[in-house]
Amino acid sequence: MKQIDPMARSGKRQPSSMPKMPDRIREHGLAYDVVILGGGYAGLMAGLRFSAWTCPLKALLISEQGSFTERVRLQEALIKPIAPRLPPLANWLSETKLDFLQGRIEELHPLSGTVIVRTAEALLAVRFRRSIYALGSVADLQGTPGADRHAYRLDPDDGPRSAAALRRRLLEVPAGATVAVVGGRNTGVEAAAEIKAARPELEVTIIAAGAAGDFGKGAPAEQAVRKQLGALGVLLIDADPVEQLGEDHVLTKSGKRVPADICVWATGLRSPSIATAAGLAVDGTNRIWVDGALRSISHSHILAVGDSARPLAPTGAAYRQSALAALTSGAYAAASLLREARGRRGRPFSFSAYGQGVAIGTAGVGFVTYPDDGEASLVLTGRFALRLRNLFVRVLIWFLRIERIWPGLALFWIGRKRVSWDEADGLVRKLPNLSLPASPAEPPAPRVARPRRTSPAS
Repeated sequence: MKQIDPMARSGKRQPSSMPKMPDRIREHGLAYDVVILGGGYAGLMAGLRFSAWTCPLKALLISEQGSFTERVRLQEALIKPIAPRLPPLANWLSETKLDFLQGRIEELHPLSGTVIVRTAEALLAVRFRRSIYALGSVADLQGTPGADRHAYRLDPDDGPRSAAALRRRLLEVPAGATVAVVGGRNTGVEAAAEIKAARPELEVTIIAAGAAGDFGKGAPAEQAVRKQLGALGVLLIDADPVEQLGEDHVLTKSGKRVPADICVWATGLRSPSIATAAGLAVDGTNRIWVDGALRSISHSHILAVGDSARPLAPTGAAYRQSALAALTSGAYAAASLLREARGRRGRPFSFSAYGQGVAIGTAGVGFVTYPDDGEASLVLTGRFALRLRNLFVRVLIWFLRIERIWPGLALFWIGRKRVSWDEADGLVRKLPNLSLPASPAEPPAPRVARPRRTSPAS
């Protein structure tokens, strides 16, 4: 792997069909067959598929974070910092063919095949033929007055309202302080339970728009979650959406004023606005509308994966924003581009779910939802369920480690033959009121820098 030096200059000329970059933007110097935007579960899994020295495509992974963040463990970071389970990405990828660039995605220009990246040293323009968009999601604070100013969220950055800032705040508040957690699904339940288990002297309340603990998996799963929250002493307010946040309180739709020395926002996700600003077809939360091959319906040379994707075609199991959907969609997108490079076409994207686990303090709830991620067929509770949930979270990291050693193995991916092209294309064509923007011309093929070496030692 080549770790990109943002200040390096290249004497290679770019094709004349490429637009000239403004003076404030440096040309990166290299162009890539594939650029992966984002280094989360989906983006890293996609990038690792291009990491073999025999891979026919030259790929670059761009991530704002230098280390991999386990989003499913962020509630643990509310009490104490969590040690990373993977080395820094630049080091971990150094002996692979995959190039790595640490920087923040500023702009995406689909027609010219260019992405603008802000690094610590410069503003760079990187060229690509294909891109895998994996920028994930953040807490959706839009539409609720005061949420952006007063709510903490489980975001991995070091901002004033991040998970790290919330951890510091929890250490400061005295016994008897009030904590309101907005959101009654997985993230809200885990955050509330983690806080209450660590500081039982705090008054912790979950405020839900529906029923707290209802993940849509049936009554037994919901009852198990609510029972364990009650045993911890977490208070529940159901079916009362939050309408406004103040400095020390939360106002609900029914007019209830809930005291909140600390408010944690754990409801709703929104993807970054990069795709929207680039003119891609997106939904109301900036997720990219994709077809059965996870290609943007408006710009087919861009694929979207993980939380950033909004599939129009059936996907076997229900496609929800989760680590499993991220890993499988990332693996599929990379495999699809590799098949395309070899002149082959695979099946449309599909997968099967295993189940779901929820950490509730020192216990947990786990339930099997194979294969469609529908109503739970088996519900487990207590410490055994927590251990099983934590094991699965650890296994997610091992899936990434295995992919680095054997790119393309993807042992975790089951249900990959559940959908046919007739089903995928047929459903997309039948969708009412679907207005597709005119498909742009293929971006000009960049001059791809091919490494001379064929192995790490050569």
